Amino acid sequence: MSNTQVPTYAPAKSQKNKPKSRVMLPLSLLALVLITFSWLAVPYVVNGAKLLQKSGEAVQEDRRAYQGTISDFLSRKWTFPGGIEVTSLYATPEYFERADRGNLTEFYDPENNFIFFVSEEVHTGELPSGQPAATLRVGDMIVRPNFVEGPQDASHHRLSIVSFPKLNDDGHPYLGDGAAELRLILRHSWDRSLGSPEDALPVVANLSWQAPVAIPTELLDRPAIGGAIAASLSVGLLAAVLTPCLLQLAVVFMATMSASGAEAVSTSKGVTRAAQRRILVAASAFVLGYLILFTLAGALIGGLGKQAQIAFSMYSRPVAIGSGILVILFGIWLGVRSKAPLMCKLPGAALMQRLKGGSTFGNVMIAIVYNLGCMSCFGGAIIATLFIYVGALGSAFTGAVTMGAFALGLGIPFMAAALFFSRAEPLILAVAKYSRGIGLVSSLIIIAFGLLLVTDNFHTLSDRLYPILGLSS
Repeated sequence: MSNTQVPTYAPAKSQKNKPKSRVMLPLSLLALVLITFSWLAVPYVVNGAKLLQKSGEAVQEDRRAYQGTISDFLSRKWTFPGGIEVTSLYATPEYFERADRGNLTEFYDPENNFIFFVSEEVHTGELPSGQPAATLRVGDMIVRPNFVEGPQDASHHRLSIVSFPKLNDDGHPYLGDGAAELRLILRHSWDRSLGSPEDALPVVANLSWQAPVAIPTELLDRPAIGGAIAASLSVGLLAAVLTPCLLQLAVVFMATMSASGAEAVSTSKGVTRAAQRRILVAASAFVLGYLILFTLAGALIGGLGKQAQIAFSMYSRPVAIGSGILVILFGIWLGVRSKAPLMCKLPGAALMQRLKGGSTFGNVMIAIVYNLGCMSCFGGAIIATLFIYVGALGSAFTGAVTMGAFALGLGIPFMAAALFFSRAEPLILAVAKYSRGIGLVSSLIIIAFGLLLVTDNFHTLSDRLYPILGLSS
């Protein structure tokens, strides 16, 4: 018996399958694009502007109720015959911080001054002319105001702001370590039973606070924001605000996933289960990256509010330049890893090629730095809106949950696209055949977006696409 081996051949593909394969590739590619950009349907299905307004009103209502409880605790009231009501609020540093008056802190300096908001109100007739005369008794000491602000003449309502120094001329505090009483003494012709406002004699309103004033912990706790409000804010942000950034994020995601697929195929020498897994891992790492960034941004803005907005406005341009440089380097790195022509001839390409096992971390970092640069380039639209809605939550935890839910919602179509890509045979075969060309094109797209970040032209693409999509930036 002959030992001659009979060669085996792969079955020839039927000629009938060729037209089918030619049709399946563009259809698969179209399906991949539609899945990746499916989140764009949200602005058309959900009216993001109205949803944001409704959610924002609910948040602001809770905020006003929260601020009202602190204001009531710090306020003292005196009512005079004739219907004139005098209310004074002792504005402690905690009040400025918790009542959304942080922008006034630097001007009034409550750390070094006793600040009082004095409100006069009458429903019939008019208030007496001129501001009330004010002095402050701290224990046995009398303190004169160093600043008074407010209108001299008002019909039915007048708000005056009175400031007293906390240190005497020798630099010693009026209010020592021991407890003492703060008594605000206001004089004016409020008692209309003593005559007309012009002829009435001055009367006194004695308003006192036990010092040091300690706001109860239960009043300092921020109001809890319901899950429905946080969810509607997340969808509203996706539908109405963050679309400019996300539109280009989807393009970068496609390019990154394609380059990662080309790298996986070129490394595995074909379409294997390992290559498919590496595509999914790369997509998961990318989604994880922007999920981390948006969650941290929500926590930062929710916790710091105005201070976060100021800091971001100061450093947005350097952040965009730094992010752009990192995005460009990552684009080059992906091109080298996928053995793209031209890229492999760049200086340092050999070192980049030896950096095995770094794809997962690299995809996490590219998502973080790209979105960081994206947020800085759209700082006016994005950060301001995040401050209004997420910052109004007044909670780092709730801000993180809201923005994390938003990012997770965006991640669903991204991961669905990655799953489809890894299972779509026509696409994988195309990647296997043209891995180097796909790696080159994907790298050039990523590098181009990095250049847009560096040159501050990131908004150009959105400005051109938004009128076509019928969206507003």
